Formats: sequence, C-alpha cells, structure tokens
Amino acid sequence: MRVSVPTRDELARVAEDELGGVSLDEALQIVLFEHKTATALTRLAADPQALDDYRAEAGELADVDVEVAEW
Repeated sequence: MRVSVPTRDELARVAEDELGGVSLDEALQIVLFEHKTATALTRLAADPQALDDYRAEAGELADVDVEVAEW
C-alpha cells in the first residue's frame, strides 16, 4: 500500500499520541473500525424502527444481572 509521507506521519502521530503507541497497522485497523462503526450508526439512525429495536435490546442487555463470583 502506498501512502504519502504526510499521511504516514499523521497516522504515526495518532498511533503514538492518541492510541498509546500502537503500530501503524493497529492504528489503521482502529481507524477503519471507527469508520465502519460510524457508517453503521448513520444507517441505524436513518431507520427509526431499527433504532427503536436497537435501543430496546440494548436496554434489555443493560438490565442483565451479571454477578462475578470471587474465587
């Protein structure tokens, strides 16, 4: 993959300053994941029924009582 030097340097800065010093590969994976997430949320917001369903399911999951046993 070819990228310009300024783009590489900016990704390196993000990797170091904002992502705790991860590799450029890991930083790019994070950026791509964030892009996919934003795209999915935009699609979800455009469908009121799907958004209501998502919120209802998220509420149910939030109400699950998860007890962690201490050993």
